[in-house]
Amino acid sequence: MNLKFKLSLSRLFGILAILLIPWQVFAQTKITGTVKDNNGLPIPGVSVSQKATKNGASTDENGKFTLILKADAPLTLTLTMVGFATKEIAIDGKTTLNIELLEDTKSLNEVVLIGYQNIQRKKTAGAISSVKGKDFENTPYSTFDSMLQGRVAGLTVLSTSGEPGGNNIVNIRGATSVVLGQSSSPLYVIDGIIYDVNDIGSAYGSNPLQAINPNDIESVDVLKDASAAAVYGARASNGVILVKTKRAAIGAPPQIRVATYFGIANKPALKPIQTGTAERRLKMDLLYAGNGSYTQLGNLNMMLTDSLNSAFNNNTDWQGLFLQTGLITNVDASIAAATETYSYRFSFNRFSEEGVMKGYDFSRITPSLFVQVNPTKSLQVQTNLFVGLTKSRHGQGDQTKYPFTTWGFPSSFWKIGTTEEELYSGRYDELRDDDRTTSLNGNTSAQYTIIKGLNLKSTISYNINNNTRGYFKPNILSNSGQNEAEGWVNQGNRWELENTLNYTKSLESGHNFNAVVLYGMEKNVSNSTYSRSVGNSDAVKTVNGIASGANLYTNNIVQQRSRLSWMGSFVYDYKGKYLMQAVYRTDASSRYSADNRWGAFPSISAGWNVSEEKFFTPFKKVVSYLKLRASYGITGNDPGAYYAQYQTLITDASYPFSALANGQGGSQTTYNGTQVLYPNYNGAASAPSISWERAPQFNAGVDLGFFNDRISMSAEYYVRDSKSKVFDVAVPLTTGFSQISNNYVDLRNTGVELSINTRNLGPKSQVQWNTNFNIAYNKNYVTKLPNGGRDFTFGPPWMQQTLSVGEPLFTYKVWEVRGIYSRDSDVPIDPLTGKRITQFGGSQFGAGDPARVDQNGDYNIDYSDNISYGNPNPDWTGGMNNSFSYKGFSIDVLTTFISGRKLRNGYLSDKLQDAGTSDPYTLWGPRSGPASNFNVADFWSKPGDVAKYPGLITNTVDKWHIGQSMYVEDASFLRIKNIRLGYTLPEKVSKRMGIRLIRFYGLLDNVKVWSRSTVPDPEAVGVDGYSSGNDYPIPRKYTFGLDLTF
Repeated sequence: MNLKFKLSLSRLFGILAILLIPWQVFAQTKITGTVKDNNGLPIPGVSVSQKATKNGASTDENGKFTLILKADAPLTLTLTMVGFATKEIAIDGKTTLNIELLEDTKSLNEVVLIGYQNIQRKKTAGAISSVKGKDFENTPYSTFDSMLQGRVAGLTVLSTSGEPGGNNIVNIRGATSVVLGQSSSPLYVIDGIIYDVNDIGSAYGSNPLQAINPNDIESVDVLKDASAAAVYGARASNGVILVKTKRAAIGAPPQIRVATYFGIANKPALKPIQTGTAERRLKMDLLYAGNGSYTQLGNLNMMLTDSLNSAFNNNTDWQGLFLQTGLITNVDASIAAATETYSYRFSFNRFSEEGVMKGYDFSRITPSLFVQVNPTKSLQVQTNLFVGLTKSRHGQGDQTKYPFTTWGFPSSFWKIGTTEEELYSGRYDELRDDDRTTSLNGNTSAQYTIIKGLNLKSTISYNINNNTRGYFKPNILSNSGQNEAEGWVNQGNRWELENTLNYTKSLESGHNFNAVVLYGMEKNVSNSTYSRSVGNSDAVKTVNGIASGANLYTNNIVQQRSRLSWMGSFVYDYKGKYLMQAVYRTDASSRYSADNRWGAFPSISAGWNVSEEKFFTPFKKVVSYLKLRASYGITGNDPGAYYAQYQTLITDASYPFSALANGQGGSQTTYNGTQVLYPNYNGAASAPSISWERAPQFNAGVDLGFFNDRISMSAEYYVRDSKSKVFDVAVPLTTGFSQISNNYVDLRNTGVELSINTRNLGPKSQVQWNTNFNIAYNKNYVTKLPNGGRDFTFGPPWMQQTLSVGEPLFTYKVWEVRGIYSRDSDVPIDPLTGKRITQFGGSQFGAGDPARVDQNGDYNIDYSDNISYGNPNPDWTGGMNNSFSYKGFSIDVLTTFISGRKLRNGYLSDKLQDAGTSDPYTLWGPRSGPASNFNVADFWSKPGDVAKYPGLITNTVDKWHIGQSMYVEDASFLRIKNIRLGYTLPEKVSKRMGIRLIRFYGLLDNVKVWSRSTVPDPEAVGVDGYSSGNDYPIPRKYTFGLDLTF
C-alpha cells in the first residue's frame, strides 16, 4: 500500500512538472519591433532592454530587434541611444512595436571624453558644452570653427574676413592676448591629436584648421573651466576644444555614404560709390561748399565742367571690376564598419571655393583613416590619420589697389594719364600669390588590459606640416619699378609620446573610482626660409624667377622646443549623486631656464546631483533634473621666443633685410676669416627669469531640467585671471637693447553664461520644434602693468590703443567730439590769451571744426585730452537655433549676435581728410577716385549750419583725424547666419532604389545682418577693431546638395 502510494505520488509530481513546463514557456513573451527617428528613418545600434534586468538586444541596420521578455520582471522596455532621449515603453499585451525616438537636446547619459577619461555627462562637475556634427555638416565653410558661431555660450567666433580659407577670431570666455592684433585661440584636440593653431600655420596666416574635413566630425566638446581643461596643463590657458570624428556602430554592416553639394557665393552689399555725372556733381558741390569763390575754381580744365565731354560721363563700376560670383563645390565619401574585433572608417573630401574677389580661391583635399583592431581580448591597437592638401590664392596681394574704398582708381575729375592707362590695362593679371600646405596629422596607440579595470596605454602623435607661398609682382605694379618675387617655405614637425595607466573600479555599495597617471614628452621643430629678389627677368613671371634676380636676399631660421609632462587625475562619484574630480599636472618647457622650467597646474571640482536624492522625488514632475557644481583650477601657457632665456647673436649688426641693397645692408665683420657674432641690439635682451603664464579660474554652475527634460538649461559664473603674461617693455638705449620680455602683465575675465534647450511640442506631435538659445556676458580688464602700472600705448599717436589698469584690453584713446562748431562764437575762449581754443598750441578752432572736449581745461587740445572710448572686445555674445521637422521635411534657422564691441571707421576718416585743400587735382580725399556716396547736406558749409561732418574749408586743424569719437562706431550686430532646408525620401522609396537613405538639402548662408555701424559688415573687422574699408567682405552663399547612404 505504501509502495503504491509512493508511486502514485511520484506520478502526480511528474504530471504536475510536465504541466508546468508549458506555462513557463508560454509566460515568456517574444517581442519584435522597429525603431525610427522623427524623420521615419530606422536607427541601428539602439539598446533595447527589459527594465530592471540585464535582458536586452540591439537594433540592426534596419532598426529592427527581437527580445524574449522574462516573466518575473516588469513588462516594460527601455530604449537608449547616444544623441536620442531615453524612452520607456509598456508592453500592454503587444508583441509588435513601432517606436519613435526623439533627438535629445541634452543627453545626460552621453559619455564625454575629458582628456584621458570617459565620464558620463551627468557625472561631470566641469563647464562643458557640446555641439553635434550633424548640426553643421555640409555647410559651405572651409573650416569647422566658423560653424561653431552662435552655438556655445561663452565661445566667441568672429569671421574677420570673407576670404575663402580665411582666419577667424576664436576665444573662450574672453580675450587674453596682450599682443595687439593677436587672437586668444584655444587648444584643439582632434581624436587625441594636439592641434595648436599658434604653432601651425602658413606664411600668409591661413587658418590651419582648413586641413580638417568638417563632415568627418561626430561631435565637438568645449572645455571652458580649469577643472575640465587642466589635464592638458601647459596649453590649456585659453580653453580646449575637443573634436571627435565619426565611427561605425558595432554590429552594423559596412556603410557607404556619399554627399555632394554645389553653390555660389554672391558679393554682399558694399558701401556705395558714385561715378560719372553723379560723382562729378558731388565733387563740384563739395568744392563750392567748402571754398566758395576761390579763384582756382574758375580756372579748372574745360573737361571738368563740360557735360558733353565723354570723360564727364564716365560711369565705370570700379568695384564690379574686382568682384565676381564665386563657385562652391564639395564631394564627400566615406565607408565604415565595425565588429567586436575590428573597426574602420575611411573618408575622402574635396572642397573648393572661389572668392567673390577675383584672384582669390581655396581648395582642399582631405583623406582620413581610422582603424582599430583587437587582436586579443586584452589588446587594442588604434590608428588615426588626417591628411590635408590645401591650396589658396590670395588675389592681387598688393595694397595699392582698393576695390572697396576705391583709393588709387581713376576719377572722372581729370584725364587718365599714361601711368593710369598702364596700371589699369590688365597688368594685375600677372600678379601671383599662391599658398600651398601639405599636412599629416595622426596618432597610433596600443592599449593593454593588465587586469580587469586596469589598462596601460601608449600613444604617439605627430603633426607634419609643410607650407610654401610664392609671390610675384610685375614691374608696373611695384614701388621699385622692377619685377619682384618673394618665396616662403615653412616646415613644422611635432611629435608627442604619452603613456597612461588607467584604473576603474565600481563597488556594489555605489562607490565609483577612476584614476589616471600620465607621463609624456613632446618636441617641436620649425624651419622657415624666406627669399626675395628684385629685377627678375620679364620672361619669368613666377616665383621661380627669384634666383634670376640681380638683388637676392635669403634668410633661414631653425628653432626647436621641448616639453616634459606628468599628470595624475582622480574621479569619484557615489551612486551618481556626489561627484568629485582632482587633477595635478606639471610640465617642463625648454623655453625657460632651469630654475623656472617646471610649472604646476592643479584643479579640483565637485558636484551634487540633487535630483537623485529621495527627498527630491516629489518635485520631479516639474523639476526633473538639478545639479549644482563648482570648480577651481590653474592652467598654463609657455609663450614667448623659443630662446628667450638666451641672448640672440647675429652675424650682421644691422640685419640686411633690404633686397634693393643687394643683401648688404650692414657690415660683415670677420676675425681671421670668420664672421664675428654680435648681440642683437635691435631685439630684446635675454630674459633668464621669464617663466610660465598661469590662469587661475573659478567656476560655479547649475544644470536644470523641467517637465521630463523638455526644457533644460545651464547657468555659469566664472572668474578667470591671466597671471604673469609675457610682455615686451621698452628699455633705455643706454642698456644697449631696445626692449626686454618678462612676465609683466595680469588681467581678468569675469562673466556669466546661460544656455536653454527646449522641445516645444509634445513627443506625440508629428511636427517637432526644438530651440537652442545661448547668451554670455564677459567683462575684460587689466589688473597689473609694469613700471608702477603706467599705461602702455600701441600704434601711432593718431590711432592709439592702450593697456590701462582697470580697463579692457586695447581700449581706444580718442578725443571726445560733441558735434561741429556752427559759428566761431561757439568755440570756447581762453581767458588768459583771449584766443579760441587751440590744437597743439597752434591753430585755433573755428566754425566748421569738430567740437573736441578740452578734458583738462587748458584751452589746448593735445593727446593729454584723449579719453577711453570703447574697445574691440564684445561684451555680449550668443545665438539661437530653431529646428523644425515634419516627417521627412526639416528646416533649421541659426541666428547669431554680439553687442558691446566697438570699431574704428578708418575708411570714413581717410576718405574725407584733406578734402578742403585748394588743389582740385589732389589725389586724396573725396576727389580721389570714384566718390563715396556722401550726402553734401551732412557737411558744414556756412555759419549757422548744424552738420554731421566738419566743413571742407582748408585750415590747419586736423578735423579728419581718426583719433576722434566721431569715428568710433558700435560694431554690435544681429545676423541670420544661415537657413537650412532638407527633405528625406520615405524609406520604402529609397529601398526600391537599393539605397538606405536619400536626402536633398539646400542652404542659404549670411542671410541678413542688422547693425548701426556704417561699414559694410561689422563682423569683417580685424582683431584690433580697425576697419580700413578694404576688409574682405563676407559673401552670401547659396548651396544645394544630395546625401546618399548605402
